[in-house]
Amino acid sequence: MELYYFSYTGISKEIALALSSKLKLTPKEIKSYHFPYGVWLFFSFIPGLEIRAEFESPQTQEGILVFPKWTFNCPPVSYFINRVYFKRLLLIITYGGWREKPYGEYYKNLARKKTQEVGIFYVKRKLW
Repeated sequence: MELYYFSYTGISKEIALALSSKLKLTPKEIKSYHFPYGVWLFFSFIPGLEIRAEFESPQTQEGILVFPKWTFNCPPVSYFINRVYFKRLLLIITYGGWREKPYGEYYKNLARKKTQEVGIFYVKRKLW
């Protein structure tokens, strides 16, 4: 199993590191451009937008992906999901408090295009 994460503020990274310790996995970062928050916020309003990201190619058929809930879209995560293949994938979405379920369903449906089984787990940031 492989563990990937994308994080802007560090919460998703914290969760990925905690999981990696418990599961004895090496966390793999999805890296993208270092735009200011306002630029990322603007991009997050564009459903389906992808922003190029760098990551290690998966070597297994099972994965975990930890990432934040942004407005409608997290462009580096969309880029990642559209380029990887897993048999099973668990999406762990960190969120601040609104409309996390539709966001999760959007990503679940996106991942299903290349993944047989997709699960979702939500983590409210202030409870982490």
